[in-house]
Amino acid sequence: MTDRMMNLLLIKLKIIAFVLGLALISLFSFSFTTSKNLADDIWKQLGITKTQGTDGVKQSFLNGYLYYYGAKNARNIAVGNRDAIARDLLTYARQYISSETFRKEYDLLRKQAKPVLSERKVRTKEEIRKEELDKLEKSVKESQEIMKTGAEMEKIMKPVVEMNRKTIEEYKKPDNKTIELMYQSELAGAEQDKTYYQESVARWEKEYPADYRQLVAARLQKYLNLAATVDFNAELKQAGNKKKFVNPAYESKAYDWKQIYRAGKEVYNVAKPFAEQWIKELGVVAPAP
Repeated sequence: MTDRMMNLLLIKLKIIAFVLGLALISLFSFSFTTSKNLADDIWKQLGITKTQGTDGVKQSFLNGYLYYYGAKNARNIAVGNRDAIARDLLTYARQYISSETFRKEYDLLRKQAKPVLSERKVRTKEEIRKEELDKLEKSVKESQEIMKTGAEMEKIMKPVVEMNRKTIEEYKKPDNKTIELMYQSELAGAEQDKTYYQESVARWEKEYPADYRQLVAARLQKYLNLAATVDFNAELKQAGNKKKFVNPAYESKAYDWKQIYRAGKEVYNVAKPFAEQWIKELGVVAPAP
């Protein structure tokens, strides 16, 4: 087998891992038992340990990013076996994501991601007045100390002291407009904190639903929707050391779209019915995107 073919095969297998990532970012499921021998055989073929593979499954779901498996033995796997490997990986992932171990990890992540309402204390109008007066009086004292250093500094700082003293008298008035504006700003800030918290909770509930089967269904559907737009017959052209799509519209597609294309229809033909069946079995309505 030529180096070019080996590299292509390695890429294909990494893409299988990507498809797995797309699926298991979504996972939940029903109880599905895969034999231990079958699971062990997957890792042996890919040249990684079960622990490494399982951690990849977990991280792809919990952290929402693509985790590539270090498949050091990829070149030894026959091209025609890619669909079988994809099926086995997806099956193993579903089995693991259905476990109590993973559910506890998800619950912990969900709890940690929950927004916290700001504890900022809303100052009363009189508290604001006192704090502002304290600052001004401190400024006056500091300015007076500077004035003692010489006639030139006294000339510079004297207007500052007079202005601050005038402001102090103004702030002491019960109906001072500046103090009122500060107070209203304080109230508005508290209201903004409350609104932001409510919006954050709404996003959190959508991104981390209590019934995480909803997230599974949403992720699976997202994959299906994206994959349905992929043109697996799209032509490529050589551009330096890389290959690019002949159709410029395809070249501007998102990274995920291109990854599904590179995985090929062989893998898609496995992932599509797998995801569709999964959604049916979940029996939940996915949150709106």
